[in-house]
Amino acid sequence: MGAAARIAIKDLRLRVRDRSAFILGLIAPLMLAFIFNTVLGGAVDGGGLSLEYGIVDLDRSEISAAFTSVLTAAESEEILTVETFPDRVSATEAVEEGDIDAFIVVPEGFSQAVFANRSSTVEVVGDIDSPTSTQIAAAIAEQFSSGLAASQAAVGATAALVGEEVTDEFVASLSQDPATAGNTFAFTDRSARARQLDESTFFAAGMAVFFLFFTVQFGVVGILEEEREGTLPRLMAAPIPRVAVVAGKAILAFLLGVISMAVLVISTSLLMGADWGAPLGVTLLVVAGVLSAVGIMGLIAAFAQTPEGAGNLGAIIAVILGMLGGTFFPVGSTGGVLSALTYLTPHAWFLRGLADLSGGEASWTAALPSVGAILGFAVIASSVAWMQMRRRWVR
Repeated sequence: MGAAARIAIKDLRLRVRDRSAFILGLIAPLMLAFIFNTVLGGAVDGGGLSLEYGIVDLDRSEISAAFTSVLTAAESEEILTVETFPDRVSATEAVEEGDIDAFIVVPEGFSQAVFANRSSTVEVVGDIDSPTSTQIAAAIAEQFSSGLAASQAAVGATAALVGEEVTDEFVASLSQDPATAGNTFAFTDRSARARQLDESTFFAAGMAVFFLFFTVQFGVVGILEEEREGTLPRLMAAPIPRVAVVAGKAILAFLLGVISMAVLVISTSLLMGADWGAPLGVTLLVVAGVLSAVGIMGLIAAFAQTPEGAGNLGAIIAVILGMLGGTFFPVGSTGGVLSALTYLTPHAWFLRGLADLSGGEASWTAALPSVGAILGFAVIASSVAWMQMRRRWVR
């Protein structure tokens, strides 16, 4: 083991000088996590919606009041917050200052257009840095407009059927008031059966475990580089056990993975406010995740013929596992076969383990089922990789 440690330390010094290791292991995951977190605009906070909207009611009619009341009811249920503004200027200033994510404008004459069966537009203005929240506001306004359009069509068809003109008296005689017919949507606050990561933690953890497989690859393909450069036969002929050479590369890969994950956990906690959960549980997940990455990438290196071949195949496998494991978006929430297949990756179990630790009150033991599943990947991949390496290099 002493020889393996010395080989690992020697290779670690070489890798520290390699800028690509820093880029893939630290800079890329940190930057992508920050970008994804910024692009989504904080629409999700702590597993629930965090939406701050404004309403500009220029029509001041029964229809616009009904629409506002629906949003106010949602606010009372703590689904979103709504602030009323007298005009577009004040609402726009609130968006620019970050006080609200978006605001909805009900134009003047909107109700008259509805009763006269004319078209009118409900406008949504949002913060460019909060696209998700703005899209949700647009969906609310669109659903409201769709309901009114359906009401208009029903009123027109009824009037034509009975041979009446569309007047205020005729509309009042209908069984449903068109002023409330547009409210064909409802807000509900559904609690998830399982714990969920908040937005910052999800992207921080997803990018960390995704790039982990690229990071450990710098270690495991080292033996292929030694073979190509002609230094491997000399290492095998040295007065040290041959297994120490393979073990040294595995130790290097493990160290690179642990260092990368540790730095990302600390940096995302400080810079992005990520909440990884109980430290001991996170440590176990990180160690298990690194071991599984070393095993899978080692398996690829054991069968590859060149460092380039191992790098290319490893990148393909890493991307497939990362996408299927839900590191970019929660694949498991889609349901069906894809939801079941996601747990055939260590990435999904890593994120699930962190979700079980979320909330600040969960014990570190909550991560143990996921740790066990991830270690299963590590044991299977490492066993197959070791058998191939023994035939190829150790003998």
